[in-house]
Amino acid sequence: MLIKKASLFVLCFWSISFFGQNTIKAMFYNILNYNSDTESQNRTPRLKTILETVQPDLFMVCELKNETASDYLYTNAILPFKQSFKKTPFKYSESPATNLLQMVYYNSAKLELEQTSVIPTRIRDINHYTFKVKVESGNSNPVRIEVFVTHLKASRGQDNREKRNSSATTFTRELDRLPTNSYVLFAGDFNFYTSNESGFQTITNSSNPIKIIDPVNRLCPAFPDDNKDYFNDDYDSTYFWNNSSFADVHSQSTRSSSLSDGSGGGMDDRFDFILISENLTKNNNLYYKPESYKTIGNNGNCYNSFVSNTTCLGEFSQNLRNALYQFSDHLPITLDLQVANTLSIYNTTSIKFLNSNIVKDYLFIQVSDINLKSITIYNHLGQKVKSIEINNQKEISINLTSFSKGVYYLTADSLQPKKIIKI
Repeated sequence: MLIKKASLFVLCFWSISFFGQNTIKAMFYNILNYNSDTESQNRTPRLKTILETVQPDLFMVCELKNETASDYLYTNAILPFKQSFKKTPFKYSESPATNLLQMVYYNSAKLELEQTSVIPTRIRDINHYTFKVKVESGNSNPVRIEVFVTHLKASRGQDNREKRNSSATTFTRELDRLPTNSYVLFAGDFNFYTSNESGFQTITNSSNPIKIIDPVNRLCPAFPDDNKDYFNDDYDSTYFWNNSSFADVHSQSTRSSSLSDGSGGGMDDRFDFILISENLTKNNNLYYKPESYKTIGNNGNCYNSFVSNTTCLGEFSQNLRNALYQFSDHLPITLDLQVANTLSIYNTTSIKFLNSNIVKDYLFIQVSDINLKSITIYNHLGQKVKSIEINNQKEISINLTSFSKGVYYLTADSLQPKKIIKI
């Protein structure tokens, strides 16, 4: 009896997890001068490994060189990862720096792109995207996310700090154009060395039309009011992210020494961010899932070392960290947004059982969605036990003779899970 109860609990728990896909995972990544050249193409399989591990729904990037590079990345890394992904319209730069661009790719099963625009600055564009979340009540009570992606000016020095602050000021002006209750993500390689920088303080100023916050609240100690120049002559790492107390949020550099491209120096800077509007911390119809903010690949024990160091063990696997090391000198940032309403992501008519879902040897199904490329069968523990490629077939028979008796689930990207009972 205890075994049966335990099995029932596992089955119910997995079913709830499987059906309750109410999470949108956002991911930002500096993809290191990704170009339409052999070098970038050769490292593209590393990105596919990263995406398959992280499983984002909203994939925001910077340091993309051109549209040809974007198309190659989309075709060879993103679509093989998830067929339901779409790309936003490619936008060439309207700012002086034209060779490093932003782009967003998204899971169309969960998100619908409503509009996109470019906000020019003194250095690089800020790209703005409005997404509507696909929820069951989407028509009567739409949930939207305002997504901003940019790449602020790099390097130390007062002039570069002022350029970062100028771009930050341009962003905050855009907040005044939005309804005050808007949900906002602001992602990018911000190149801030400390939260004491004027640019960071401009973005997070509580008097902004929409208050923007660091969801993990990992801020540097404030500069003492002692007339010292902590940026230059009186530099003290205590007041900067470049010290071991912030080792778990460092996102650059993944390498101790540079490869053919990118920076070395080891993990010692927090340059990459996803900042959020404060209302996402409230229990609204969309909210930030506490403790979901991650610097992917950073196990918190690689300060001043390279991310694939075999001694940097922890949550993130060696295989993932190897791929991160090879692909870019930055690490991706992710966070989860929880949707209070059920995501209306399922197509309930794509696959039908021709006879019955109760099967002894062969399962017979009919496929009506020509966009479905494959289907997957899971056992009651959520473990994948079989994948079937679909090559424009309308009717398919699936051999289940080797399966043990029990309950299984058949699904695909946009397909509501269907129960199979093997007898």
